[in-house]
Amino acid sequence: MSTFYTKDKLEFLTVAVETCKFLEHAGELEKSDFVGKITKLLPLLYLKTSMVQVSDDVSDDEPERFVTEVEYAQLRAQLADLLGDSDDYLDSFDTNMAFSDTTLAATISEDLADVYQALKDYASCCQVGDEQVMNDALFVCINDFKNYWGARLLGALRALHVVSVVPESDDNH
Repeated sequence: MSTFYTKDKLEFLTVAVETCKFLEHAGELEKSDFVGKITKLLPLLYLKTSMVQVSDDVSDDEPERFVTEVEYAQLRAQLADLLGDSDDYLDSFDTNMAFSDTTLAATISEDLADVYQALKDYASCCQVGDEQVMNDALFVCINDFKNYWGARLLGALRALHVVSVVPESDDNH
């Protein structure tokens, strides 16, 4: 058994893989089922990600990226189609908000596609089986979580919470 996989890393990888699978098959679900499940999965993902201990011992080589622009765009479009009018939300926490006179629109689909891309790239690196590659990929994934996709996850979750409590007939608000 690999010495790389501590309990926190294994739990994070497990939730990351499950999140990727769920998002890849989201188009097969009804909107209400998707929203109900993703609003439970995202907090777990955030928790497991925040608990991972990473090593600073990384190589100079950037880990391989596996998610292509086409795959990203397809997933984002699938999620946008599923969410319909509920996809858009106002992002008052965007760092660019301080420099803008207008409100900034965001989409749940793009936020979730960003989360997916980071998780899928990490999980794919783990399939390589090389501990240095896995370590470097984990370092990048967790660093990107702290600096980017963690906030995107929370933005999507906040918007999905609203979607989950607003009756379907009020969907256009």
